[in-house]
Amino acid sequence: MTSTTQPFRVQWVFGQVAEALRRQIVSFWLQQGALSHADEAWRRSFEVACVLQEASGGLAGVCTVAIHIDDQARCYGFVRMFIRPDCRRPGLNMQLIERTIEGFTQLAREPGGPQRLVATIENRKLERKAAQRILARLGFVHAGVAPHGERVMQRRLG
Repeated sequence: MTSTTQPFRVQWVFGQVAEALRRQIVSFWLQQGALSHADEAWRRSFEVACVLQEASGGLAGVCTVAIHIDDQARCYGFVRMFIRPDCRRPGLNMQLIERTIEGFTQLAREPGGPQRLVATIENRKLERKAAQRILARLGFVHAGVAPHGERVMQRRLG
């Protein structure tokens, strides 16, 4: 499943990242300084939900979802996103998160599938009222504060 944001393409790849794409993702994160250790980049490559690709096929961004179990033994997905600084355009992050929500909404129908997505807001720009309204339109609500003071947002999938 793909969606297009000219000149970029968002592709759903959760659970189906082939070796060549995995190598490209690991290299992308390390070159961009998004992650500093190859071991962590490789481990996290198994969490990739969507990739943002340029028309040339190069990576412009990645959205990951780590699957966890909460204190009530319920499955949820923890969302992270990185877009290459020279590719950051209004709406690209929304395309990635919308595609991630769409894919995980399908997975939520499976027995034991994640029933919500959770994200900590590390980018202070996302704490602005306009950004919060956009997140609210996507179904995210304030769920608390992380240990380091970041706002925690969540979106139910079911």
